[in-house]
Amino acid sequence: MCRLFAAFSCQKLDVPELLSNSPQSLLRQSDVDRHRKQGDGWGLGWYESAKPMTVRRPTAMYRDKAAVKRAGTAATGRVAIAHVRWASNPLKLKHSELIGKEHTQPFSHQKWLFAHNGTLFIPKEVAAHLGPWKRYIRGKNDSEVLFYWILKHVGHAQSVTQARSMVKKALKGLQIIWNTCKKSYPLHRYPYHGLNWVLTNGKTLFSLCLADPSGFGKSKALCNRKQCYYQLQRKISESQAIIASEPLDHSGLWTSFKHGELLMAKLDTRGLQIQTVNVL
Repeated sequence: MCRLFAAFSCQKLDVPELLSNSPQSLLRQSDVDRHRKQGDGWGLGWYESAKPMTVRRPTAMYRDKAAVKRAGTAATGRVAIAHVRWASNPLKLKHSELIGKEHTQPFSHQKWLFAHNGTLFIPKEVAAHLGPWKRYIRGKNDSEVLFYWILKHVGHAQSVTQARSMVKKALKGLQIIWNTCKKSYPLHRYPYHGLNWVLTNGKTLFSLCLADPSGFGKSKALCNRKQCYYQLQRKISESQAIIASEPLDHSGLWTSFKHGELLMAKLDTRGLQIQTVNVL
């Protein structure tokens, strides 16, 4: 499992504050719980001249502070996505096969950036249904398969209503695939546990908060033990939206996503536009 944030703003972001300087920054979250260290890599994505840029490193974030500082300083602009990894392993690979730049998030494709918290238990089966998207897969990572599954379904959404319909179609597709192979996975009730993701093309941001059909469960967040582990948080103002696995500061301005809630944010001539719907 992992931790992430996405920041979307009308003004230039203070990425170092979000990434490493704030009281509950991603760097702080990476080793705040010694039993659940996020030690399998980290990454940061942003945009330069509308082109996505990434720094992705397979080292433990809490042991890579100089590189974290450099990345935060280099990231400019109004959009950023960051991710710190605690690797899931649905393919039962050796740990050495799980670690590497190709497995590290955020993933990028053309104008898109994506980060995910959770596990897709059936990446091979889903990859087989990606069609032409399958050729873009570079690693052995369930989150990368999910990226292209979501992009295949949601990438053309122009409104929150369209996005809701497309996300529901993507979820239904996962269930259909699961129904054909679930006998091979007797330890699991669903095709995934954790579908928290953020997806952006620099002008529109989508974010889904979903554990599995049974709800958030009993597991708690790393810093705030009253928060469910998979319950995304958001801090919204007239000019900025920040979505994170956990509040990045102690401002008290954060609110929790509902289970199954989809957020769509857009930057246009009117400023920042935000809408939310439920996909369940």
